[in-house]
Amino acid sequence: MTDLTDHWRSLYDEIATLLFDNRLEPTPTNYALAYRYVSAYDSAFNGTVEQAIARGGLNAAAAAAILAERNLELSAADLQGMVEDAQRQLADVEKIVAGSRVAAHKYGDALASNAAELASGAPPEPVVGELVGLTHSMIGRTRTVEEQLRAACNEVRQLRDSLTEAQEAANRDALTGLPNRRALDARLATASDTARRTSQPFSIAICDIDNFKAFNDRFGHQIGDEVIKFVATSLSQGNDERLFAARYGGEEFVVLFDGVDAAGAGAEVDRIRSAIGGRELKVTATGQPLGRLTFSAGIAQFCTSDDGTSSMLKRADIALYQAKRSGRNRVVVG
Repeated sequence: MTDLTDHWRSLYDEIATLLFDNRLEPTPTNYALAYRYVSAYDSAFNGTVEQAIARGGLNAAAAAAILAERNLELSAADLQGMVEDAQRQLADVEKIVAGSRVAAHKYGDALASNAAELASGAPPEPVVGELVGLTHSMIGRTRTVEEQLRAACNEVRQLRDSLTEAQEAANRDALTGLPNRRALDARLATASDTARRTSQPFSIAICDIDNFKAFNDRFGHQIGDEVIKFVATSLSQGNDERLFAARYGGEEFVVLFDGVDAAGAGAEVDRIRSAIGGRELKVTATGQPLGRLTFSAGIAQFCTSDDGTSSMLKRADIALYQAKRSGRNRVVVG
């Protein structure tokens, strides 16, 4: 039993050291990163963390990115635990406030009682002495309550920030910064509900980088990642709030157009395709030429007769397949 206790104590010390040295707050998300790193059961994950440390240390943003990149998302049980912790903290705050309220009532009653004694002609010295003692006690209690409330509020704030961080990591693609498939599913559900209610159109485009595997094999995964980020930026740029771009997986993206029919969505995607295909790409740092990059896309418009968004995605996927079979570097409206 002693050996097991020593093992856990050593593990906690290592986790605390990693968090402290890298100025990471002990949030559940950061603790999960540190625990996974110290446990050393995932060498690829540890390599990613060590690279981040070598570049100048971890920070909250880097920690969240690493967790998302390695698909380490908080489970439903973890999130439920956070909620229960927050509820306990709020209950503690309620107890503190209730206790303070009772103490204030007692203090007020004591003041009223002593004032009545003075009014009745009682000797003032003992009454004043008791009042001074009561006041001193109340000041001490007030300071204690303030400290307890401050600590409780800080813990609730930290839990809230951890939940926000976990939610953002769970809905964001670490490489591109775009919403991921989970976020896309939620947005599609909202868009379909709105379309059924208002009869306003919306369309989607599934975009896939052409010959990406060959590109990766030739130039390497690091440059391949940069290309994915370049396409992600091209598809999501602009201030049009009707456009929602997400990474669908690998070299594939989905762009959702609110209030736009299939023809309009196809024209916009084709404009982006033409702009990307017209550029001669090169590595910024070295000037190494990469050639031209193209993508293919399939477009589909939501129909109120659809069982759900899955049938629209399927139609867009079929249109994408047709674009690929027709020679790539084109947009097909399904």
